[in-house]
Amino acid sequence: MATATQQELIQECMQNLRRIVKALEDYSQSVEKRFGLTGPQLWALWELGRCAPCALKDLAERMKLDSSTVVGVVDRLVLKGLVLRNPDAEDRRRISLIPTPKGEEILTAAPHPAQGHLLAGLENMERGKVENLHEALKTLAGVLEVEHLDVPFFFAKE
Repeated sequence: MATATQQELIQECMQNLRRIVKALEDYSQSVEKRFGLTGPQLWALWELGRCAPCALKDLAERMKLDSSTVVGVVDRLVLKGLVLRNPDAEDRRRISLIPTPKGEEILTAAPHPAQGHLLAGLENMERGKVENLHEALKTLAGVLEVEHLDVPFFFAKE
């Protein structure tokens, strides 16, 4: 088997990056059209469906985001009647989040969240591969001079 040239490897890298971005974009548009939710909203709802009742801090940890980022997503889910905020049974100063019956209904029909799927894939990779990917993506962000941008979600209007 012949070894790929540098140009062939670059071409394959670009094609794979396009595939990933396209898949995430298509997913986000499909979810918004079908369920009236952004990708991040469905992802938060999905995680709540797996861990409820769940504190905001715990939800943010599951999503690998800051609580301040997740609170806006939860606020929108509450406004849409998909999530309830209830006082925690053990500590009434804390709030527990749970999907409403309407939220549960969406979860039974909705596809697995793309960002959650991507995160699970990364968590299942060998540490060395994650380190290599981290360094490669960090380098690419530097090449594009975008390492300073704060972008917690793909294609989100959050």
